[in-house]
Amino acid sequence: MVSYSKNRILGLFLVLLLLASITGIASCVGDITEASTFTTSVNSSAENDLFSELSAQMELYNENFDNVPSLVKRLVGSEEIAGKIELNNGEMLYVTLLMNGGKVGDFYRYDTPNDPNSKFGPSITVESDEETVREILDSDDRLRKAVEEMNDGSLNVEVEGYFRKTVFWSIKQLYS
Repeated sequence: MVSYSKNRILGLFLVLLLLASITGIASCVGDITEASTFTTSVNSSAENDLFSELSAQMELYNENFDNVPSLVKRLVGSEEIAGKIELNNGEMLYVTLLMNGGKVGDFYRYDTPNDPNSKFGPSITVESDEETVREILDSDDRLRKAVEEMNDGSLNVEVEGYFRKTVFWSIKQLYS
């Protein structure tokens, strides 16, 4: 098993923010595709689409959860995270990430801008484009790269609630 530094784990977390929307259990409402187990290495084939690569990152995040700083665990807790990513081909990738105790509980995509399964709406929303997401994934220091992209306006993260906003602000200050 590959060992990851705290910055790499935090970077994985921000990738989660890029793609995610947390609500509940997937149902048959709308066209929802649940992430399948992804066993090959990330970026190992041109056939891997961004959703598959992100699925692999979610799995790595959970495998290395013990290395995730408590500040990040507090931010994502049991939240619903919505992700809206404009793909290079002009299409949109809409994803939801359901967190459970700081771990990824469920990760899936759907065809509409709003998650048809969301009961309360996301508490964290991430918007970006495929190029920005791939730059973060390819970075040696993913967290710092994600904060840099936020500062440049290529990565937009909206956080609901005073506590979450404070924790998010602290993470941005620590890694800018």
